[in-house]
Amino acid sequence: MLKVSRWTITAYLAPMIITIALVSGTPILYTLYLSLTNLTFFNDDYTLRGLGNYQKLFFAADSDLLYVLGQTVLYVVICVGLFLVVGMLTALALNNRKIKGLAFWRVALLVPWAAPSAITALIWKFLFNYDFGPINQIGRVFFGHNFGVPWVTSPWWAFTAVVIVNVWLTYPFFTVVILGALQSVPAELNEAAAVDGANAWQRFLNVTLPLVRPAITPATILSAITTFQMFNTVFLITSGGPTPNPAKPGFTEFVMIYMYNRILGATVANPHYGAIAAFAIMVFIILGALTFFARSLGQQRSRRKEALA
Repeated sequence: MLKVSRWTITAYLAPMIITIALVSGTPILYTLYLSLTNLTFFNDDYTLRGLGNYQKLFFAADSDLLYVLGQTVLYVVICVGLFLVVGMLTALALNNRKIKGLAFWRVALLVPWAAPSAITALIWKFLFNYDFGPINQIGRVFFGHNFGVPWVTSPWWAFTAVVIVNVWLTYPFFTVVILGALQSVPAELNEAAAVDGANAWQRFLNVTLPLVRPAITPATILSAITTFQMFNTVFLITSGGPTPNPAKPGFTEFVMIYMYNRILGATVANPHYGAIAAFAIMVFIILGALTFFARSLGQQRSRRKEALA
């Protein structure tokens, strides 16, 4: 068998490694540098201020860090939970051979996932319109002319609206992942459990779920990271609003929208690049921790499989 030295492998990989380091590392290092300065749009003569921006993020009375992170984490937890529930239910339905037209339904469920998210968000924004949206129009047919849900003007209704849209866009991904895992579960295991007297719920909890969990875990973590970075869907529907308290960010102003509004927002007269860079570094650390967690889970799973083998 041909043996290749480590130096040869390193020489071949060096151009790619250097390119990735320059393309990915340079913006990160520059953002880290900016986070240590007092640079603003009109302040060309800026200076280093150390950890001042970070201290302000954590300890200033008017800091928005915890509020924005709290809203974003709540959004991520609710969305990912619904991804799992809806994806699991649809996958179980599509794995049932008794349902007619399975091929059609398996193709149809991919439509929300395949459609461009920006177009989908604009369609949903029209559906949520208070006066002319089909949702409220149908509601008025059944509940009277005074019926109307303030989907994008009331804080919690706006939050609910962006959750609905994100679930609509993402549940097909979970359905595909879980369906693939379900089809790899040996039918003999469920049949044996049924012979032993286990009902459908017990078979799902004790047989099916443990076998599909290895596929669900990485999908859940990756979807949590993607949802944490959500921008275009939420921005197109609510633009981060509504804003019940002018001193606080909007109710759906999650981390990416918050940073965008603080730099390019119409009401920002003098963007503080140093403070926003510090905020971005904190988000980078959080996402890095989630990625490391996902990688650690994958490695632990591989070790367990090797140990069992």
